[in-house]
Amino acid sequence: MNTNHINEEIIKQIRNGSEKAFSELYCYYYSYLNAIALYYLLDKDLCSEIVDDVFINVWFKRDTLAYPIHYYLVRSVQNGCLNHIRSQRSQQNMLDIHKDQLLAHQESYIQSTPAPLQYVEMRQTEEEIRLAVNQLPLKCRKVFEEYFYAGKAADVIAEDMGLTVSTVRVQLKNATDRLKQALKHLLLFFIY
Repeated sequence: MNTNHINEEIIKQIRNGSEKAFSELYCYYYSYLNAIALYYLLDKDLCSEIVDDVFINVWFKRDTLAYPIHYYLVRSVQNGCLNHIRSQRSQQNMLDIHKDQLLAHQESYIQSTPAPLQYVEMRQTEEEIRLAVNQLPLKCRKVFEEYFYAGKAADVIAEDMGLTVSTVRVQLKNATDRLKQALKHLLLFFIY
């Protein structure tokens, strides 16, 4: 990429609030910055969002721009990609915690002393869980079933259902929170 096209005068005009100069910067760098983001994230829509956010940030902080701007823009895109990855990791950690809690409750139940009517109680418990799952909103229920029953990963569910991975994770969190509330009487039963 030839950076001679974006000269110091254009940066000065942007600092002075020139939308035309900003538009020139945007048009010149947009595809290039998207290619950089795509190299890291492999998601065209997400990359466009990150690059757009970089340009929004440039406009709002235009009075602090300095020439040359090339490396600043590239680094901003890299930071946007890093922030997205860190955010996804954090969300995944929260889902893993919920999944671990559910598995711990299941493990505790399996290890408990069998009672004479345990099979009947277990069937009733399964029925209560099934009814509670069926009460979830449709998208929330489908995501929950794919994740916990079918064992699919969040990114696979997102692709299958045409959702973003973050939407899948939010739906899973909503489902587990709703089920905890709806089935709290069972959780108390497991504790005793």
